[in-house]
Amino acid sequence: MSRGVEIRRATTDDVAALVPLYRAAYQTAADLGYPTGMTDVDAEYVRSWFDSAEPSAEFVAERDGNIVGAVRILESQDHPFAERLAVAPDEQGHGVGTRLFERAEAYAREQGYNRLQLGTYTGHPFLIDFYEERGYDRYTVWENDDADHDYVGYEKSL
Repeated sequence: MSRGVEIRRATTDDVAALVPLYRAAYQTAADLGYPTGMTDVDAEYVRSWFDSAEPSAEFVAERDGNIVGAVRILESQDHPFAERLAVAPDEQGHGVGTRLFERAEAYAREQGYNRLQLGTYTGHPFLIDFYEERGYDRYTVWENDDADHDYVGYEKSL
């Protein structure tokens, strides 16, 4: 359960805690056959998310002063795109991701958007169910000739 978890906007002060969170969270998927560069993410890359050149909003989930989850919302299109959902391995399955997505959806509505989009690998062992259980519908598949998995787009009307 996600009791005791606070969701707030992330800042550059959070970069040092976000790097190990992303490495650990994405290692879970990599171990299941979904390789990603996020297992080797560095502070420079995460810090770049806070650059105003690419409009975005980053949110973190905190428990007892520790960052246990995060999500990023890109706003460079006509609609927001959620990416980089990460939940600490020991917090997975306890509602942290749900809370982060509730906040991401609320943020999108607050900004005047009527839908939120996201993407993940086809056949992902847990994210597809996570998104579909929250009302996201598949709207496209991007073929990926460089990997064993294609990338599927999901969206939800808000």
